[in-house]
Amino acid sequence: MENIYKKIEKDLHSLSTDERNEILSRLRKEVDFVDKELVRLLSKRTLHSVLIGRVKRSMGLATYSPQREKDVSKKVSSFAEEPLRPEAVLRIYERILDESRAIQREEANKGNLYKIFNSRDRIPFNKLLSRKEFLIVFFLFISLMTWFYWIFFSPNYYSGEEPKVIKITKGMSFGQVTDTLIANDVVKSKIAFKIAGFIYDAESNIKSARYKIPNGLSYLDLLDMLKEGRGDQLREVKIYNGISLKGLQKKLKAENIILNNNIDSLLKSQTTIRTFDPIIKSLEGYFLPGYYHFYENSETLEILQIMNDSLRVFISDTLISTIKRKGLSIHSVLTMASIIEGETNLTEEMPTISGVYYNRLKIGMRLQADPTLQYLQEGGWKRLLYSDLKIDSPYNTYKYIGLPPGPINNPGKQAILAAIFPQDNNYIFFVANGMGGHMFARNYSEHLKNVSEYRKWLKTQKK
Repeated sequence: MENIYKKIEKDLHSLSTDERNEILSRLRKEVDFVDKELVRLLSKRTLHSVLIGRVKRSMGLATYSPQREKDVSKKVSSFAEEPLRPEAVLRIYERILDESRAIQREEANKGNLYKIFNSRDRIPFNKLLSRKEFLIVFFLFISLMTWFYWIFFSPNYYSGEEPKVIKITKGMSFGQVTDTLIANDVVKSKIAFKIAGFIYDAESNIKSARYKIPNGLSYLDLLDMLKEGRGDQLREVKIYNGISLKGLQKKLKAENIILNNNIDSLLKSQTTIRTFDPIIKSLEGYFLPGYYHFYENSETLEILQIMNDSLRVFISDTLISTIKRKGLSIHSVLTMASIIEGETNLTEEMPTISGVYYNRLKIGMRLQADPTLQYLQEGGWKRLLYSDLKIDSPYNTYKYIGLPPGPINNPGKQAILAAIFPQDNNYIFFVANGMGGHMFARNYSEHLKNVSEYRKWLKTQKK
């Protein structure tokens, strides 16, 4: 009837005469059915009213109770739904209650008039059906139970590798879920599975996840699995800018993303490294930070590939052309970007710092970048000492001229863009300003003044 309601509400004037007559006929049949139900329910209500009268009389109580009728009227009026209004319900129930009282009074004056139960009306079981009819019903019942068992409980086997990995994404309809299972040979009969889903109330209760479906599951077991979400959940993970490979390992383990704990050996394996790039020596810097949606218990290489693919998508053909035109390489850009990322969190400062470092490279000056020394610390970042400047490592930019061998972290997009498009400036030095940013200088004397300002600020913080 829902389709008819919609047609009347939205398309009535556009329907043909035959279509309107068809709707009229169906509505009249529906009214006839409702009338029959109303009479049946009114008879049932009247029966209970008669029984209430008899019980009251047996207890010496008055049959008529004005307060009870008020309570009933108030309650039933609250059940009203449009287009029937509460006042209309009250008028109808006044008539129903009048008739109930009349029948109760009639019984009170004349005795119990109505026979509530007549044993003669009962039909013996053996008279309900003939032998032939009984056999038909019996075989229909057996067939129905066999069909029911086949749909719900019989195992379904697929060919190929086990288990089958199926991804059910958020927003997929039950039909789309069924199509996915059919396409992967997990479900054999689309109609049977849809019937099972309808009977088992699973059509709107399937949870999104990545499922590893074992072979031989019945439709019932499969629906249980999908309804309960017994699979790997899709989780949003934030990989922050400048994260190191060590930090990435800890993050993925803490978030329960990676299936195994061999990420450390994988990242160091030359075989793994060559699958991403045959030239580089380390994967540091080759995973783009950002927000990701990962399935729990994923293979480590799968997660690493997703993050590396994001980096390659970001460094588009246009950026690659610019990098080559400037005589740079992707590796040198990522290395510079990682140093910039280590120096500042302020994206607006990144192009300026990038300009400083490129200026130092042009004049053959050592980069003298603290983040490269921090990269060499076994225990993580710390306050650097004078002795740290003497560490013998190609990553020590206080000791060796030029860029270090590779990135020292995984830089974000803004740092990478800053490494490609440095600010055109004459700055050679910079020092912290105490408020998260830096003061820049064109020569050493200006730099000393900025250092003096910074030290003054430090003293104010100690008071």
